[in-house]
Amino acid sequence: MALTQLNTRVPEELADKVRTAAKRAGMSINDYVTEVLAADQAAAEGPEDMRQARARMHAVVAYKRWLDGGRSEAGAMSMDEVFG
Repeated sequence: MALTQLNTRVPEELADKVRTAAKRAGMSINDYVTEVLAADQAAAEGPEDMRQARARMHAVVAYKRWLDGGRSEAGAMSMDEVFG
């Protein structure tokens, strides 16, 4: 299998969490990130329940980023309203 290098910038707090998670799993950061990305893609291509779980996970992360950015929840839809 051919390998391709991907470069990205992430907040230091996230980088620290990834380093810790990789170490806890006994994996290199490269292997850990590869596994996380592969799992996300498997969920994206998987059965409906996996796709829904993936969508919820991504929505939670986006919602946290929204709140951390100082934005208001006023008038926002709840997760239940979004996902019914």
